[in-house]
Amino acid sequence: MEIIIKEIPEEGMQLHLDSKKDGWFRQALSDSLSDLYKTGDKGEGEFELLRIGVNVDCSGVVDCDCHPTCCRCLKVFPSHMEVPIHLTLAPLYESERQLKLEQKDEVALVKDDLEFSYYEGDDFNLGGIIREQVILALPLQTLCKKNCKGLCQRCGKDLNEGPCDCKQEQADPRWRPLKAFKAKR
Repeated sequence: MEIIIKEIPEEGMQLHLDSKKDGWFRQALSDSLSDLYKTGDKGEGEFELLRIGVNVDCSGVVDCDCHPTCCRCLKVFPSHMEVPIHLTLAPLYESERQLKLEQKDEVALVKDDLEFSYYEGDDFNLGGIIREQVILALPLQTLCKKNCKGLCQRCGKDLNEGPCDCKQEQADPRWRPLKAFKAKR
């Protein structure tokens, strides 16, 4: 959704998004979550856009259902994501810091840089911001439950359903002296 900056009133703009009604919002969620987001999944968003001179303060939250795969037992499970979003958008090269960032090869980012972005021209794409923030909010590893036991390393049985019939092998007796070893600090 393209937001034209001059059309944001002084009192701000409230946006209520629903993936069932807003096709661009559903597409943004689908693009960012890929196969984790299914057609019937709920997706909602609340945003407030406030124009401060040439800058735009964009704050809100995206709530959506998703279906990640557990990294231990490999089962797909239903989950819910709540992604808070807060960005300040400024015109590109309006800031001298941004010009310096573009000219250098490597620059260390500070926390304020993560809540700051730039737009080019007279508008910005809210769908692109949503996609980016949802991708950044995805966990690296997902668990279906905190105490998920995973799969047996030998037979592949889901240990959440009960123990497997694999025989537990005894450790090699040559390693026994190392168990008694305590490192000195």
